[in-house]
Amino acid sequence: MRDIDKIAERETAAYLRRASITYLECCVSLMMTHLQREEVATILEQEADMLRNLD
Repeated sequence: MRDIDKIAERETAAYLRRASITYLECCVSLMMTHLQREEVATILEQEADMLRNLD
């Protein structure tokens, strides 16, 4: 693989990671406008547990 391809792949992955985190932060902010903080935390903990248990 050429250097430029490696750089492009690495930068694309970094961009997608940042965009995904930003999207998640927006989702959490939206949840916080309609739900109590503890309820949001509980939902996120349940989602995290589900992710950890995926095969």
